[in-house]
Amino acid sequence: MKEVIREAINDVLKELGFSGADFTVEHPTELSHGDYATNVAMAVAKLAGKNPRELAEKIVEKLEGQIE
Repeated sequence: MKEVIREAINDVLKELGFSGADFTVEHPTELSHGDYATNVAMAVAKLAGKNPRELAEKIVEKLEGQIE
């Protein structure tokens, strides 16, 4: 499942014009934080000089669009 999530995120990053980002997908230690977590917004925002929160929202929006 981690690889499926990683591939979906990489597809979204390509759509947004970012590629080659080094990020993790893992199980959070706190169950209240969900089944999986990633640092993708922080990693890409740092490289691109973008706001991590805004970037995270764009990534989520695109991922939700893939599900529908």
